[in-house]
Amino acid sequence: MANFIKNLVSKHKRRYTEDGFDLDLTYIYPNIIAMGFPAEKLEGVYRNKMADVVNFLDERHKDHYRVYNLCSERSYDVSKFHNRVVSYPFDDHNPPRLELIKPFCEDLDEWLRQDGRNIAAIHCKAGKGRTGVMICAYMLHRKKFTDAGAALRYYGQTRTRDEKGVTIPSQVRYVEYYGYMIRHNLQYKPVTLLLKAIDFFTIPMHNGGTCCPFFEVFQLKVKVYTSKTYEDIKKGQDKFTMSTDQSVPLCGDIKVVFYNKPRLTKKKEKMFQFWFNTFFVGKDDYNTPSQYTNGKGPTMEELSVSKSLFSTLSKAELDKANKDKSHRFFSPNFKVRMSFAMPENDVTAGMSVTNNGSQSSRNNLQIPADISRSRSTTNENLTSISTSGVKVPIHMSSASSMPALNDHNAHVMIGQKQICPPGKPKNVFPHSNRGGSDQMLGSVPSMDTIFNEHSDNEVMEEDLSDTDTDDEWEGLETTAV
Repeated sequence: MANFIKNLVSKHKRRYTEDGFDLDLTYIYPNIIAMGFPAEKLEGVYRNKMADVVNFLDERHKDHYRVYNLCSERSYDVSKFHNRVVSYPFDDHNPPRLELIKPFCEDLDEWLRQDGRNIAAIHCKAGKGRTGVMICAYMLHRKKFTDAGAALRYYGQTRTRDEKGVTIPSQVRYVEYYGYMIRHNLQYKPVTLLLKAIDFFTIPMHNGGTCCPFFEVFQLKVKVYTSKTYEDIKKGQDKFTMSTDQSVPLCGDIKVVFYNKPRLTKKKEKMFQFWFNTFFVGKDDYNTPSQYTNGKGPTMEELSVSKSLFSTLSKAELDKANKDKSHRFFSPNFKVRMSFAMPENDVTAGMSVTNNGSQSSRNNLQIPADISRSRSTTNENLTSISTSGVKVPIHMSSASSMPALNDHNAHVMIGQKQICPPGKPKNVFPHSNRGGSDQMLGSVPSMDTIFNEHSDNEVMEEDLSDTDTDDEWEGLETTAV
């Protein structure tokens, strides 16, 4: 019965079911595991039981594992994992702060390079969305993929049976952001822009073919602007502009939430939301594969041609609106465009190019000589590799021809192990997951359950689960104004 409930909760994620274990855990690479939260007490009935995860890691990777906890909403007694836990927290259903991604990748890379036997077990709550964002970022960091889309597809194929890994558009966008920075050797610096207006192209159909929208803007979880409610939108309009009362200065990671005010109630219903980072406004090819841009990035001169900048997001790029597959509330051509002005004397702020690539981004990875591989005849079966006498189960997908993300001869352990490198977050070590190719990667520093459990630190009440289904769109939430 317990296994039935666990399978129900884990939905389409691949589980590790060998040698008496039944865990929501997948090997993405032989040294990178994605897994669900290691839970205790009642929660352990339907999630990974903490004791089972500890036994698994101690049995398979004793003294050579590190747990990465990505949950901002919860933790656990890290001594259960022998204090081998680090935390890079961010909220469920949301992307990480952009500044969090690179330190995570560098921490993970340092850990995996220290010893060829080291592995990383990365988890959030469900072990899918947030976990996928950071694993995909790391694959781009190591240049296993040159384009974010390819990394996301590989992760989806490896972690899930339905190939739906990272599905929330804003989380996908941040993977694309990091891929763009790696591709163009950009050093991130916050950029300040002035929000002037937001346009709708085609009108959402919440109030009999139209809507009464207003929006809120958040920066660092602080609400910095609330618009008025626009009640003069006509049915059938092709475009509607919502100008801000005054220029709204924004910098870094920004969240915009749109609501509709129904005509007959005092409730408000969330229509959609999205995250973006001001550094990428005007860089319209951040999500374009490099073969279509010839690897060229924007120049300082191009950025300074005009002090007006625009950022346009299609329906598929808007959190929650992207789930309206039947086009009940949004037409297929629905788009949102933000208009910005640059502050005086700040035209090219934040644009920094580094000529030297990071050592951790080398692309000369080879399969270690002591790894032997065996593949099954189908992609659905788990096969195993043997590394230093340890059996490592892996899922072989169509993208699984890569070597392990690990240059295990690049570094040696010196003296005592340094579990938390200087300047990195400390004392949070979650669980791991297993599934993908037989090639190892370097190292780095949620899901709504059948009990309707939600993260308890969300800024907005929302249901943007990274393991949800399209029919959840039917239940638009309402909140008193």
